[in-house]
Amino acid sequence: MPATLDALLERREFALRLLTPEAGDRSLLWAHASDLEDPTPFVVPGQMLLTTGRQFGEAPGDGPDGAAHTADASDSPNAADAPNSADTKDPAAFALAYVDRLVTAGVAALGFGTEVVRHGVPAELVDACTRLGLPLVEVPYPTPFIAIARWIAEVQAAEERSRVDWALGTQRAVSLAALAGGGLAAAVRAAASGLGCDIALFDPDGEQSAAESVVGARARAALAGAEDDVRELLHKQRRARLDREAGDLHLSIQTLGGSGRLLGVLALARAEPFDPADLSVVTTLVALAEVSLERSRELRLSLRALMVQLFDMLRDGRVDAVRRALKDIPTGLPGTRFVVAALPAGELSSALLDTLERRAADRRHRLFLVQHEETVVLLADAAKWPELRRLLEQRRARAGVSDVVGWDGLDSGLVQAARSLERAEAGRIADFSALVSSSFFGLLSTASVAEVARTRLDPLLLREDGRERLREAGVWLRHNGQWDPAARELGIHRHSLRTRMQSVESVLGLELDRFQDRAELWALLAAADLGPTT
Repeated sequence: MPATLDALLERREFALRLLTPEAGDRSLLWAHASDLEDPTPFVVPGQMLLTTGRQFGEAPGDGPDGAAHTADASDSPNAADAPNSADTKDPAAFALAYVDRLVTAGVAALGFGTEVVRHGVPAELVDACTRLGLPLVEVPYPTPFIAIARWIAEVQAAEERSRVDWALGTQRAVSLAALAGGGLAAAVRAAASGLGCDIALFDPDGEQSAAESVVGARARAALAGAEDDVRELLHKQRRARLDREAGDLHLSIQTLGGSGRLLGVLALARAEPFDPADLSVVTTLVALAEVSLERSRELRLSLRALMVQLFDMLRDGRVDAVRRALKDIPTGLPGTRFVVAALPAGELSSALLDTLERRAADRRHRLFLVQHEETVVLLADAAKWPELRRLLEQRRARAGVSDVVGWDGLDSGLVQAARSLERAEAGRIADFSALVSSSFFGLLSTASVAEVARTRLDPLLLREDGRERLREAGVWLRHNGQWDPAARELGIHRHSLRTRMQSVESVLGLELDRFQDRAELWALLAAADLGPTT
């Protein structure tokens, strides 16, 4: 505990006596001796001022020579003899003005050493201290001022050592909580318990993470009110700390990560201000949070290739096997009903991609993300899709969205999303349902048509080079059956392209010189999503 006036008065060896009414226990930061009429330039708030009362004038027969107080006071430059204004002024007015100056300067208590300059304590001073609420303590002649100052210093030193020991122990508890397998969430809980505060973790988008925050009812409103501060810090992209008041709570808001690449924000709230020992614990938590968030980001990047393999398994119908695999992988998966959203990878900002990957890594969002060829594909649970759609609209992302499908309709959903994306305008989301209602082209991507198309193309798809032949056929059709421009795009000779189209004709039983057969092949490719169609 810090040094307090009550604790000082309880020290029997000092034999101190409180001359004013109880004014509540007060902390004492230091003790300083001065007999100046105005010692305020040399005091700091929270200290105890000690005086022998020379500024109040000497009374007849006062004090023996060589007193302990006199020796102590002379050690201080502030104890130099000063003109005794009290001898020429009204004693009561002088005492009241003197005490008023001390109270204004934040002096916590006044100690008056008796039997050095005067017998006892001036009654005017007792009245002034009582009136203005400044505790006045009588210090008897045998008690040196230096003993009081030393006691306060020793208590403060012990308090500082105690705070350091507490900080080290709390830092260790926070670190062990993270290392024991609980991760960042466990570290946040340990820090909140040790600091006696509420802690909220915000992601780079300024959204609070419920999984890694410890927020009670009292601090919920304060931390919610800090969201504007959080977003401003994230917008500036500079490492910073902000301390402010929120009602009767103190807030400390700290960015995570380096300038230009912030990983989030940590916000703490409690009734008492955070002292240096508290902030040392916060620093430990910040360091652990930064390491954890950076590792999470690196893990998401490393899992991109695995997501492609899991996506192929989903397309093969092995949904249960994927769910089992995801138990040990930080990514989500929709339920039985979901939508497929396709976004052009080349148009996606790194910030939006990071946001989507972080959402996919949080199982609560029930979102699966994979980069498939030139497209970022999202499998979003039907119940969660409205929230995700609002995010994409806010970021003005261009996307195509399928109807709600089940796992047996995944391929159909992929085709629908791809077709919708082709018709999506910049910064807009195109729905397949709208495409179907406004275009015959959309009808080709319905589940039943797509299934018929794939069955019709199976003889060629079963061949090792079948998909490549169909891709080349799509390029040729896009060039309106002109051999030279199609061959140039494909990087082959026009005679080679003609030979390959003849093999397509042979396998599928088509005559590509005829318009209706070319139209059929174009419709089959469009429905099965196996070749360029625009």
